[in-house]
Amino acid sequence: MTAGRAPSTTDNIAGTTVLVTDPLLRPRLRERYGERLDQLYAELARAENDELAALRASGADQPVQETVIRAARALLGASSTEVTPDATFLDLGGDSLSALSFSNLLHDVFGVEVPVGVVINPAGDLRSVAAHIERLRDGDAVPTPASVHGPDAVEIRAEHLRLDAFLDPATLAAAPGLPAPAAGEPQTVLLTGATGFLGRFMCLDRLEQAARTGGTVVCVVRGSDDAAARRRLDETFDSGDPELLRHYRALAEEHLEVLAGDLGSPRLGLDEATWERLASEVDVVLHPGALVNHVLPYGQLFGPNVVGTAEVVRLALTTRLKPVVYLSTIGVADQIPAGSFAEETDIREMSAVRHVHDGYANGYAMSKWAGEVLLREAHDLCGLPVTVFRSDMILAHTRWAGQLNVPDVFTRLIVTLLATGLAPASFYEPGPDGGRARAHYDGLPVDFSAAAVDGIGTDGSAGFRTFHLFNPHDDGISLDTFVDWLVEAGHTVTRLDDYVEWRDRVETALRGLPEQQRKHSLLPVLRSYDKPADAVPGSAAPTAAFRAAVQAARPGGWTDIPHLDRALIEKYAADVRLLGLV
Repeated sequence: MTAGRAPSTTDNIAGTTVLVTDPLLRPRLRERYGERLDQLYAELARAENDELAALRASGADQPVQETVIRAARALLGASSTEVTPDATFLDLGGDSLSALSFSNLLHDVFGVEVPVGVVINPAGDLRSVAAHIERLRDGDAVPTPASVHGPDAVEIRAEHLRLDAFLDPATLAAAPGLPAPAAGEPQTVLLTGATGFLGRFMCLDRLEQAARTGGTVVCVVRGSDDAAARRRLDETFDSGDPELLRHYRALAEEHLEVLAGDLGSPRLGLDEATWERLASEVDVVLHPGALVNHVLPYGQLFGPNVVGTAEVVRLALTTRLKPVVYLSTIGVADQIPAGSFAEETDIREMSAVRHVHDGYANGYAMSKWAGEVLLREAHDLCGLPVTVFRSDMILAHTRWAGQLNVPDVFTRLIVTLLATGLAPASFYEPGPDGGRARAHYDGLPVDFSAAAVDGIGTDGSAGFRTFHLFNPHDDGISLDTFVDWLVEAGHTVTRLDDYVEWRDRVETALRGLPEQQRKHSLLPVLRSYDKPADAVPGSAAPTAAFRAAVQAARPGGWTDIPHLDRALIEKYAADVRLLGLV
């Protein structure tokens, strides 16, 4: 049936179901085919439930790949011609939430863990999902939340996260006697997470350093092979600014090596020969890599974020010690008493016991906390030098066009302000006098953040250091200030005195936007704007150690932690237009 017209009496009723999701046709479909549609939906639901029940009952007895394909077809409602071994779960219409259902289904069928990261791996397909299951069924055991914390644990203890739960006895026994890290400027740097927003600029910063010293940057990137992994990284830089792409390519030609790998796999998914070579050549490991997802539970993030960090530790403890620079998150402050969240305190003392819950970003924060614990354990074992950066919001690049983190909440806010032309009189609770409260937005440009992590993290310091990568300034620069700057720059934004009215009107306006704008707006996270925020005049956490380190190291030429300014916000407006988000 042709899209855009109402179904006729001669249309096959099964064909009409394709258009039921069209809001313009839905009332006419319901009016004409209501009873038959209800019957059809019931039949489809019964068929799906029957297939899922059959998979759970006997799927494990069939060839693994065949069962995986059947499971994807049943869960996503895809046709048999669409679901082939080389199809990816995302290409079939899946997302992280349906991937979670798929992961749980495969666990029910086969009795092994199939993390969401395996299901939605951009370099993987259904064939690779089946191969993962086959490896586990053949006894290729990997640590799981159950093996480390106990089955269905809801109380997670730092004492559970022992290195011997992840690494072999020989590696641990040899670690205290390994040669110390190489002195001086690192010549070979291993970087994870290079396709991420911060990771790409850490990669660029290290390539610029390598061009000055004759060094090499080795990036581990998911891909079917090294060439595919390199293409993925190249595409990351082909994202809005031709000059940035030219700059990256010129540096990469002489100083970049890209290896196909996977954080959640043994030896980072590298073959033994490559692993041994890196163990001998790498001077320092920069580890911002993670599966960043604020919806998935801890168990689903355990593989890439916890096991992945353990594999980084394994590399750091092989052949010779290699300092590790680790990107954590402000989210680890969750479940830590107010006033106790400090840079210098051992995370195992500050947060010895944590609880699994269904609150926002609980799983992600737990996984990064677990990584910090493992690195503390490695430092205690053999004096491994470790630098941890707990990051808050990382904002757009101050120079390169189009370089912002499209899915983050700040970009969504800018898109919403420009697309709807609506803002509240204030995003914060009123001040003591009933007027606008003095507040502060705790974000930093990505170019500063990358330079700080790289420059401070690789300065050759020993010991275990933790820094809060925050903007601490009590400068009165807040979300309200950003709206002021947009208006002064000529953008039309109407402010509404009644916050609830703004919340209701902006939701209506967002639902009426074209799909491209709607999906990049605040709409998916609008519940977090149900009421005004509390006004915090400065940083939410202490930053004295980080600020002192910045002032001493002057990374990338920055002499202090920068304030946010008008130029960056005006660049945001230009960037979202450049990328077609408004």
